[in-house]
Amino acid sequence: KDNMTPNKEDYLKCIYEIGTHTQKITNKEIAAQMQVSPPAVTEMIKKMIAEKLIIKDKIKGYLLTRLGLHLVSELYRKHRLIEYFLVHNLQYTTTDQIHEEAEVLEHTVSELFVERLEKMLGYPETCPHGGTIPAKGELLVEKYQLTLDQVENAGTYRLARVHDEFELLKYLEKHNLHLGDTLILEQYDPYAQLYALKVNGKELQVNSVIAQQLYVEKI
Repeated sequence: KDNMTPNKEDYLKCIYEIGTHTQKITNKEIAAQMQVSPPAVTEMIKKMIAEKLIIKDKIKGYLLTRLGLHLVSELYRKHRLIEYFLVHNLQYTTTDQIHEEAEVLEHTVSELFVERLEKMLGYPETCPHGGTIPAKGELLVEKYQLTLDQVENAGTYRLARVHDEFELLKYLEKHNLHLGDTLILEQYDPYAQLYALKVNGKELQVNSVIAQQLYVEKI
């Protein structure tokens, strides 16, 4: 994590992310994800409720309000356009470079900058990790939502999107796994929670934690 204290925007993205794969969002889980103390989370949650970005919900834990969702979409839009720019226009290649640069830039560039950047890039629809780039003022709807761990049958899939998470990206880099690669799912072992894959002619086993962060498309 960067050494800046995580701000409201980071919390908002975190809550949004947890909500995409968990039934209930807890303070404990937010604290673990953000690597901060539970009291810090409680404090920030209070602020966010007061600012009408989230509401407390009996079943879901927390729900993002319409305002919160719009803000989240704006953050993803900014982050993903910057990543696209770094990769396609400035030829950044390693996860380390891209991650560090994008983290700094997304907190500093203006709305105008983002709009001009988007225009210059020709309105790209997806970021280098396959995440959807929402249009200005629109809510984020991910194009690729099927994760490997939701796949029922063995077969051939295309890696369409990966979770933009530093450790995961480093892992994929190490195993030479790229967006667009063909994944042959040979079998799933429910007891070990391992997915036996064949990628680029090589055998690879991934666990369910990783499988939850790989989005695939049936070929």
